[in-house]
Amino acid sequence: MDQQPYQQYQQYQQPPQSQAQTKGQLAVARARNAQDNVVLTITIIIFCFFAASYFIYTTFQEMSTDNAGHHVELSFSDGVIAVLLAIVFMIMGLGMLLGIGMFMVRMMRQQMLGNALQVEYSAYAWLRDWANQVSADLEMPQVEIFITQNPVMNAYAFGFARPYSIVLHSGSIRYLTKDELKVIVVHEMAHIKYRHANANVYLMPFLSIPIISVLGSWISGFWHRRAELTADRLALMYLGDSELVKKSLIKVHVGPDAADSMNEVARQWMQYTAERPMNHFAQTFSDHPFLVRRLSQIDYWKGVVEPQNQPQSIAPAAAQSNVSEPAESEPATEPTTVESTSTKKSTRRKSDDTSQNQDETAA
Repeated sequence: MDQQPYQQYQQYQQPPQSQAQTKGQLAVARARNAQDNVVLTITIIIFCFFAASYFIYTTFQEMSTDNAGHHVELSFSDGVIAVLLAIVFMIMGLGMLLGIGMFMVRMMRQQMLGNALQVEYSAYAWLRDWANQVSADLEMPQVEIFITQNPVMNAYAFGFARPYSIVLHSGSIRYLTKDELKVIVVHEMAHIKYRHANANVYLMPFLSIPIISVLGSWISGFWHRRAELTADRLALMYLGDSELVKKSLIKVHVGPDAADSMNEVARQWMQYTAERPMNHFAQTFSDHPFLVRRLSQIDYWKGVVEPQNQPQSIAPAAAQSNVSEPAESEPATEPTTVESTSTKKSTRRKSDDTSQNQDETAA
């Protein structure tokens, strides 16, 4: 479900004429997919079911065992009380874990302030200024951008409320170009704009429960992969350059040295191997889509934005007709001009003859 291109993208291609949308608003509207929220809701419902089952089971075990460790039969009323207690314990436990998760997010930002470098205090201050402009275009809160020491090219966004933060690895700063860094930053800003960062905090308490932590990452991976494709789509819609987005993704996945070797033949082979059932199943164990899936999505969606970037040219037939029309009308005016001239000459001759006859008569 999360791997197939969206079939009806025409609804994003032509917005209503009555709404005057800016570049950022149009990009956000085109990149958004309501099915992401549906998958997230289903994931949370599944987690709630497993969490309720876990708390109900543990509560029944406690109430049906006496101090000596013997099993005790519970009445119907005792069973109802056990279920209610389990629900109360679940709500209290999830609320406590949610509070811990929010606290850890704040502590993560404090660690970045103490150990990482904010870009506005470096030679990459232009990146923060550009990100502020993008934030205004996308109608989202401004973000803090940190650089941390890690040779692996990667980036991530986190936050539950303002301020939101984006962390760039030093490997990304070293190997990516200026335009490629913009792709990565817009991708991470999409996780904040569409509240993917908030959703990760919501999922954190469920993943702390023993019975859910085993399958939780696998279940939430279906939503995480969709979120990554949505972030890629916003980078494409806002920047409007599919080749730049694909080049950035290739560099991050295979490294800068092998990125130039990622030709169409290698990509076709990856597409072929990715279509095998075993590869589809293997992808479910990753929270990111396979590279070939991300590239195919970019190719699928580039038709939405790139034709509009082409300048509109005047049709040759129309231009030729506009030039030829005066040429066709000119011959029609020439006889009229000649005729009017000859008429004037004949009239002048008659007047001259008349004046001459009058002179002769007077003489």
